Amino acid sequence: MNTRDSGGENEPGKPEAPPSALLSHRSRPARWYRLAMAAVVLAAVAVLGGSGWWLFGGRYLGGYALPDGAIPIGDRDVCANTVTVMLGTDAEMAAVAWALRGDPRVLRSYTETQQDGYARFRKMFANEPELLELTSADTMPSLVTVVPMDQTGIEVLAEQFRVQFPKARRVSESTEFVSRIAGPNYRDPTCPPSGERSR
Repeated sequence: MNTRDSGGENEPGKPEAPPSALLSHRSRPARWYRLAMAAVVLAAVAVLGGSGWWLFGGRYLGGYALPDGAIPIGDRDVCANTVTVMLGTDAEMAAVAWALRGDPRVLRSYTETQQDGYARFRKMFANEPELLELTSADTMPSLVTVVPMDQTGIEVLAEQFRVQFPKARRVSESTEFVSRIAGPNYRDPTCPPSGERSR
């Protein structure tokens, strides 16, 4: 008597399963795993909503997607003439940064979130506790600061931005006060071509 027959593996008259069927059966869990992983990735992108594609074209800052060309201003020493677009929210700031991506008028653009602006404000007025009590991150503007390609056309660019971004709280150029003393289109002769001094 064949003891292997007691398990029913080789019952008389029952053909054995072909190897291809066994292989297909074994690979089924792997296929389900791949499908499940794809569903998770798609769900994550759906949760991220419209900003999900920042994974492929930009970076994430302050809860919003920003293009690669937009640099957090932080403590950078920007010495070139600039135009600053002051926005009410980080979402508006992100929208302006994307609108200026690849703009031929722009040499470089910098961003600042409300939270980053608030941190800088607290550092500047650390010895003014009464003023700090009256200020919060929500009251700070979000900024997009642009170094124009044409340093002599800064006032024209500022006016163009006022029309292009009507939701901006304010659009200002860095030469507003300097030009009254040094003359229009003044450029700092010590400023490198990059428009930014290294620290």
